[in-house]
Amino acid sequence: MGKEERKLPSEILKKATGIEEMQDGIISGVISTIPWLGSVMNEIFIQVPNRIQQKRINETVQILQEKVRNIENDELVEKYIESDDFYDFNINFWKSSMRIRDEKIRITLANVFMDSIMTQENYELSVNRLFLNFLVNLSPIQIIIISYINSSEEILDKIETYDNFFSRYNEYNKRIVIEQSEFKFYCLDLENKGLITTNGGLIDFGVNDYILYNSTYEKPSVKTTELGKRFMEYIIK
Repeated sequence: MGKEERKLPSEILKKATGIEEMQDGIISGVISTIPWLGSVMNEIFIQVPNRIQQKRINETVQILQEKVRNIENDELVEKYIESDDFYDFNINFWKSSMRIRDEKIRITLANVFMDSIMTQENYELSVNRLFLNFLVNLSPIQIIIISYINSSEEILDKIETYDNFFSRYNEYNKRIVIEQSEFKFYCLDLENKGLITTNGGLIDFGVNDYILYNSTYEKPSVKTTELGKRFMEYIIK
């Protein structure tokens, strides 16, 4: 009896999930050009995308082509791409890429995805899964805000109020004009995600009647958390 032909992990997964046929056509054509990962990647799509989705896929492929050239096709990586963890990261990555229009965020998404492969992350436990979800939901303005905070901790030390914080931010980014309420919303969302901290909260816009504090009071600062610093490592690559 001859040696059984080795099946791609995507073929095994396709059968296991009951998906009888994956579309190839347009998507397969571009994704298959990615060195050694393309054949696995192009089988995750169940439907042919529309024009905008296709454009975003093409742009993502161009980003990945450069990054994948630096990866050796060693046995550990080859084994990982046969795993459930890679399958889940793979699906999350491509579905996310179709929802992102900003190029910088898409590059960051690719950085997180490639790191997940190189470090053979456990999908259910990895912080990279959290980062992929962040990138889909964060506004490009929020990327600018957290980048500013990460590079300006001395300036934002004991900044105390949203008025002071907003004023310093506007000096940093004069291209995009946003309102105070929008700025505060973006900052609170970043803080709720655990990416930045305001040490208990800044004094709100327009509040001038400060409470009298005792000698132990320290003015609030704005800075990135440890999670935020890890997130920024992908953005600045």
